[in-house]
Amino acid sequence: MKMLVYATATVTVLMALLNLPFAFDGDVAAPLGWVVTLLGVAGLVAAVGLVRRAPWAPLAVTAVAALNVAGALVALVSDREGALIGLTVSLCGLLLATACIRTTARQASA
Repeated sequence: MKMLVYATATVTVLMALLNLPFAFDGDVAAPLGWVVTLLGVAGLVAAVGLVRRAPWAPLAVTAVAALNVAGALVALVSDREGALIGLTVSLCGLLLATACIRTTARQASA
């Protein structure tokens, strides 16, 4: 379980670091850029919570990953640079976050 948590947190931090500079990118509208940057901050908070074993963290990491997958799909359709990388990292994060939730639920029921 510990390795799964660290892998999920690492991918979530990577997603967050990809999101953070969007507010300062001139290619997107300012409100959208700030929303994506705030999503990056939320990802960092969720990753720290996951490592610290906060009870809300697995769901938060899953929500951040799902929002990143949605954003990456929009970026892919609108032919944005780096969309495929964002989609790959986001899907990995979503799969790992889902595995964390399932493992946590399995441990709680045992």
